Amino acid sequence: MIPLTPQDLPVGQPLPWSLLDGQGNLMLGSGSIIPDARDLALMFRHGTVCRPDDMPEPGNEPDALAGSRLSAGPLGLQVGTLLHVKTPGDQSRAAASRLIGFIEQGLFVTWPTLGGRELAVHAGENLLLRGFSGHAIHSFTSTVTAVCRSPFRYLVLSAPAQTEQMPVRRAARVPTRLAAYLIDADGAGADADEGGHDSNGEIGGDGASQTVTDLTVDRRVGEGLARLGLLSDLSTGGALVQTSSPAPAVGQKVQLRFQLRTGALDAEVMIDATVRSASGQDDEEFPAFGVAFDALGERELTLLQCFIYEQLLATTCMPV
Repeated sequence: MIPLTPQDLPVGQPLPWSLLDGQGNLMLGSGSIIPDARDLALMFRHGTVCRPDDMPEPGNEPDALAGSRLSAGPLGLQVGTLLHVKTPGDQSRAAASRLIGFIEQGLFVTWPTLGGRELAVHAGENLLLRGFSGHAIHSFTSTVTAVCRSPFRYLVLSAPAQTEQMPVRRAARVPTRLAAYLIDADGAGADADEGGHDSNGEIGGDGASQTVTDLTVDRRVGEGLARLGLLSDLSTGGALVQTSSPAPAVGQKVQLRFQLRTGALDAEVMIDATVRSASGQDDEEFPAFGVAFDALGERELTLLQCFIYEQLLATTCMPV
């Protein structure tokens, strides 16, 4: 990652790269617009802002494995489960892998990658791993029993040993520095007429309502009517929002538009929410407030759950 300064980022123009926090988590996607100087200052308010190295972002593992959900294996881990992988004593960020199969005495996993680079792994080496079973985050050790390169690169690991688990509560919350566009939900659709047409001639209705909404939001961002906020303390039920503009009133409806990175893929999310409370944070320049998410669709709920579980994986202590 390459650290940035506020002078490196354009204001009012599409970003040439994604913005990451100091741990490599996505803050704001490439092509997004930082409306003005106050929004830019908010991005740097709580720590380092970086951009990716000049290299391709890590891709997903073989398509045949994506979405596979078979019977549970050791520790209740299912095929397709995201695994975080480290070598003993390594203090850097964990590499990412996925469980692609298992036998009675071992696991098959994709080759661990970090920042688009493969982790240097050799047969006989011990690894520290974490995975989420659906009920708990499991930490364990395994030995690399075989290094395979055909039909694609993968590892064969010994059965999990030195296992530990951390139960995950249903409404788990995670700290984040996600940038989100904040829009007054009461006015988000004001550009569309009663017949479901917007000024660009798009037709609303069951099949096209998302298109109209996206066009309206894009226009509002370009005109500076959508401001940036930072989401923290995120859960599937709501979040804490800090903004460069005055906090909305309690009870006001807002719309949040942001990107989540799960399994190395970026997905845009739009969520309707209600302002519930003012935060007690002592930051008069950038006020904070709590929002409760309205009823989430299946897609939004799944993406949030995946993101939260991956963040929990990243912060869970590995066995020593």
